[in-house]
Amino acid sequence: MNFELTPFSAVADRVYTATAQPAAVTIGLIVGESGALLIDAGSSPAQGAAILAAAREAAGAVPVTHAVVTHAHFDHLFGLAGLDGVETIGHRGLAAALASERPPAAQLAELGVTDAEVVAPSRTFALATTLDLGGCYVEIVHFGRGHTDHDVMVLVPSRGVAFAGDLLESDGGPWAASDSWPSEWPKTLDGMLGTLGASSVVVPGHGVPMSREDAFAQRAELAWYGGKAEELYDANKPVIGAWSDGGEWPWPQAQSEAFLTIAMQRLAEAGRPKRRTLPLLK
Repeated sequence: MNFELTPFSAVADRVYTATAQPAAVTIGLIVGESGALLIDAGSSPAQGAAILAAAREAAGAVPVTHAVVTHAHFDHLFGLAGLDGVETIGHRGLAAALASERPPAAQLAELGVTDAEVVAPSRTFALATTLDLGGCYVEIVHFGRGHTDHDVMVLVPSRGVAFAGDLLESDGGPWAASDSWPSEWPKTLDGMLGTLGASSVVVPGHGVPMSREDAFAQRAELAWYGGKAEELYDANKPVIGAWSDGGEWPWPQAQSEAFLTIAMQRLAEAGRPKRRTLPLLK
């Protein structure tokens, strides 16, 4: 497995990002006067240690005191064990997810990580927590379910920056899997979107930083797919084949079908009654 890390580069006043391979995950760094916060940890303990070393170099004389993990997927979490001497933070649902289901052995083997090296954050919270980095207050918030049931966003109001984790992706839209909650996703994003100013920078979990308008546009795409899932569900139509029906689809076919599949599964799990639709009069 090829682990790489780009240098940290500034996206706002003393706010930096770097990209960690193999999953092209965005790593964040917020530097205050007395402490600095890392956002996400990479895909292995060794990569986590490399990220911490690079963050310390970028922060200069300011110590890296904290790290937050936005959710439990490998490219954000598995580096946590390499962050020695740093207080680590995550939603309590992340710890619960790890306790109930450990990473697949094949995934661990591919990454060269042992099960014992996949650890939960040392500090968890339910709704929100704050950090004072010295002249810079950071808000770490769980607005609701979306990409997972424990997504957290990191808000830096004084510097006009928000880190969205994988609730947003600037390279073609986010992905949904079996642990996602598509119908709740747009509302969860609304919590963050309501905090943004006209010039705010939004850092997605993958891809280049987004503008406020970009984030709103992706929220609209997510809502569109939610509506499309309800339409297919009510009509007893399968996901496979929907793409060929035509229309303007915001995302590529495989990504669209993955999102619609889990969205319809969630509708069925919730026991949502299928609404009757009437044919249009001619």
